[in-house]
Amino acid sequence: MYSFEGEFRRKPQQNLSGASKKQERNELLQRAQNERHKREEQRRRYNSTILIQAFVRGFLTRQRYKKLERIAFDVRVQECNHSRQPPDDKTLTELIQKLLFFYTEKEDASRLVWVSQQLLKQPEHFIMIAADSSGDVWAWRVCRLLQMNVAHMAAAIQQLNSKESLAVSLRIVEVFTSLETCQRILGESKGIAYLTYLFTNLLNNGYFEDVRCLIDNKVPPLLEASSQPPTPMAACLFDMVTRPLQLISSSTVNLEFNGLILRALCQHILAPQLTEPVKLFIIPALAELSYFPFRQLLEVLKQYAHAVPATTWLMFTVLSLEKKHFVPGQSVGGDGLLLIYLQILASLTVNISKMYMTSHGSSHESVGDSDFDSGSEMDHEDSNVEELHVLEQCIEMLNESSRVQTLLLAVDQSEDPHVLQALCQVCHNLLIAHKLAIHKYKLLYMLAFKPTFLRHLWSAILSVCQTSLFGSATPLLHVISRGIPMSPEDSDRIVPLLAVFCSLFSLLIATLHDSEFYADDNHSGSLLTTMPFPLSALVPLSLTLKEVCLGLVELAFPDSRPSVRDDYRTAVHGREQPSTVSSQDTQMWSHLFKVTVGLVRQLHARDIRRPFCPDGHWISKQVVIPLDKPSDFTLRRHRLRNYRPFQGLRAFTREELEEGPPLSTKEVRTMTILRELPFVVAFQKRVLVFQSLILKDKMEHQGEHSHFLQGPNIQVSVRRNYLYEDAFDKLSPENEPELRLKMRVQLVNVAGMDEAGVDGGGVFREFLSELLKTAFDPNRGFFRLTKDNQLYPNPNVHLLVEDFPRHYYFIGRVLGKALYENLLVELPLAEFFLSKLVGRHSDVDVHHLASLDPIMYRSLLFLKSFEGDVADLGLDFTVLNDELGETRVDELKPGGANIPVTASNRIEYIHLMADYKLNKQIRAQCNAFKQGLANVIPLEWLQMFNNKELQVLISGAQIPVDVEDLKQHTNYTGGYASDHPTIRLFWKVVENFTDLQRRQLLKFVTSCSRPPLLGFKELDPPFCIQHAGSVDRLPTASTCMNLLKLPEFVEEAILRDKLLYAIQAGAGFELS
Repeated sequence: MYSFEGEFRRKPQQNLSGASKKQERNELLQRAQNERHKREEQRRRYNSTILIQAFVRGFLTRQRYKKLERIAFDVRVQECNHSRQPPDDKTLTELIQKLLFFYTEKEDASRLVWVSQQLLKQPEHFIMIAADSSGDVWAWRVCRLLQMNVAHMAAAIQQLNSKESLAVSLRIVEVFTSLETCQRILGESKGIAYLTYLFTNLLNNGYFEDVRCLIDNKVPPLLEASSQPPTPMAACLFDMVTRPLQLISSSTVNLEFNGLILRALCQHILAPQLTEPVKLFIIPALAELSYFPFRQLLEVLKQYAHAVPATTWLMFTVLSLEKKHFVPGQSVGGDGLLLIYLQILASLTVNISKMYMTSHGSSHESVGDSDFDSGSEMDHEDSNVEELHVLEQCIEMLNESSRVQTLLLAVDQSEDPHVLQALCQVCHNLLIAHKLAIHKYKLLYMLAFKPTFLRHLWSAILSVCQTSLFGSATPLLHVISRGIPMSPEDSDRIVPLLAVFCSLFSLLIATLHDSEFYADDNHSGSLLTTMPFPLSALVPLSLTLKEVCLGLVELAFPDSRPSVRDDYRTAVHGREQPSTVSSQDTQMWSHLFKVTVGLVRQLHARDIRRPFCPDGHWISKQVVIPLDKPSDFTLRRHRLRNYRPFQGLRAFTREELEEGPPLSTKEVRTMTILRELPFVVAFQKRVLVFQSLILKDKMEHQGEHSHFLQGPNIQVSVRRNYLYEDAFDKLSPENEPELRLKMRVQLVNVAGMDEAGVDGGGVFREFLSELLKTAFDPNRGFFRLTKDNQLYPNPNVHLLVEDFPRHYYFIGRVLGKALYENLLVELPLAEFFLSKLVGRHSDVDVHHLASLDPIMYRSLLFLKSFEGDVADLGLDFTVLNDELGETRVDELKPGGANIPVTASNRIEYIHLMADYKLNKQIRAQCNAFKQGLANVIPLEWLQMFNNKELQVLISGAQIPVDVEDLKQHTNYTGGYASDHPTIRLFWKVVENFTDLQRRQLLKFVTSCSRPPLLGFKELDPPFCIQHAGSVDRLPTASTCMNLLKLPEFVEEAILRDKLLYAIQAGAGFELS
């Protein structure tokens, strides 16, 4: 560019600051910073060098002076040895000062022994000097020398090939810490004050730690536990343990010193892993020690819980010492001491559940959930095995009869609610540890049979409250019922109480027969000793527990799931302590859910058998079943595998995701309720759920809406004379593995000709109905009748049919097919047999015996309450069986023929007899039948119903026939209509029928006398009336089509007479 200021040339741009770039300033600052760091580093090195040099010079100087002092010490000792005179106080003081200055264990052990020998020549003199008020320095010197002697002994035995004698060191410790010697020399109070000072210093410097080392190495191996010392050395070492304990028994000793002694004893001897000498000698000897301060030990364990680890070994020690030193309810301290004892047991028994979790794996985890961590656990395998062994010993001691009896007596006498809380914590830890704890541990099953305890426990549960922000108290049961999460503190207050109550009460209920449970007149006296609650109290109790269960379902599957799954968080942050705590909490809540649901199911089962709750008591209005889209509703166990209560969400596999998207929280809750607590949903709604599940399954297997008369189906031809035999052959699993397909049947008459008609569903229904009647016919031999004319599997079927399981499997499949096709069949099945079909377990208990053999049931109840000598009845553990005229004797247990029934074993006899009749005799038959049923309908679907409801599913409801409902859902054909005169006469006649006559009409037309479960709108095909010509004919029916063929009657009397004649004649099936 040109300039207009008179200059025609451009001036060059010049920078006089040098050839630098834009980064010059930063580089300069960086260089300055580096130089500053370098100077700082040089200064630090210089100062460190000075410190190191000073330390080295000091060390070398001290070593030089120590060497000089050691030489001087040796010279002095030689002079004393030559003069053969013991050194005077001044000389000995000087020698002790020198020794304390230069002493090292490696070089000066012999010098320490020489000084100790000099002190032992005049022990009384030196004890007096040390105890003198002006002799604090001497007291410290004695402490130091004793400490050095103890440490010297511990170090000497750890050296290989060490033959050094410990006699002098043991002797000086024995003499200078003897309570008798000190009290004789100094007097009682001054002697205790001196020893208190002495042991305070010793304990603070690892006295018990060194003594433990001596015990582990110097006590010889023992064959069994003994309180007698095996060697003099063992006796001396035990004396070293008990010396500090003698001071505790003195009333003048302060509590802080007591705490120091017992805390150190626990930390170094009682709580660490028990070696053989400690377990087999020291602890038995301490148990026999008359002055062992067990009460103070409990108080210290309570006060210093943070300092003393709550180990399995400590629990073993406490239980071992308790036998001789503490009787709950009778010891000094009363309720306060009992409370502390139970609280300590509660904290120690936590190890039981922890150890069983690590050794056996969590009972709620699947096999492959936590295998990646097994490598780190291998290192501790041996110690874990040993600890488990000690743990089992602890549990045995905890459940000894004498201990349990005294503990229960003490708890009965105590009115402190905290005692109840602590005892429940102990019981809760036992319950979580073992699946069968309630039957295995005496403490638990003894508590279950104490009605007073259960009443107090339930009152305590109701009274546990949470203070709200507004100051009002809310019972924690209500908090759980609403599904509101609680703090860990509140959980610890309510969960042990509730879990223990549900476990114990469940066990008690299982042992009570109905007359005891319902407090019948003939057992009114036994109410005080068996049933803790009257029926009036059981109603609100069961209602509360039902609400708690529903709240637990909400807590188990919370609305908001963490966005980051636990295993991912673990991979990123590593395993930390909180993860183990959360797994223990998960186990605690899962156990609570299991036992609470178990108790509610038991109470409901009693209510089914003999109602004591008002109508609608078990139905919950807050449970909403999503039936607007039945096809979206699924209930299969493998779908719930990833949704475990309180376990969070597991990873889905590709196969599981192909089945459908993950379920919503609401769906998981609904499925859990239908699986665990189906009775909180009304029966009609569950029937709708059942039918919607079958409808969805039919769409998959039959697809009749889109492929009518197409696709895979079953076509079978059977002879009417040999209905069962042909069906058994042609519908066997080998020929027809899938029975859920559409089935078309061709019947063959007696002449061997195909019967007329095409099966559009009607012939199949007739075939299925007749087949079931034939199969369940007692004359065929597969089923028998009870005294109440109800059907159950024949126990002696093996004498009639060799391969009977195949037949029961087939009959189960056929009944499943009837349920699948919504076909009602009148089959009065025995209650106990139905209970086996819908129960989680195939076996049923003694309470169901009344439905099989009421006479035997009453006889067994008589035996249970028999007040005379049971042996006089002449019973033994055998049962007589009549098999086709031959009598056979079966033993209820091995050697039962030689075991008489007495008062002590009659309960066992009653249960074995009931088990034999209800389960053992027909186990193979029931298992095969159940497998056949499950082949068509998943058992999870049937488990939504109880035994009586299943009977309704099979045979229809025992309710009056609703004529108005039938009229509204009836079709007409052949010229009839709803306003036809004959039809009007027909409905007028039916309305005047009795309920029995209406049932006969229903049976005549549909082959089942009971109306459909959900009304006649569910009847398939619909009820239909067809014009059948002239009046000289009788009404006929095609049950396969639910079709009534009614002639055109014009008079009411004739219509009534002919209709009654037809429905009551009992004629068979034939085409009209």
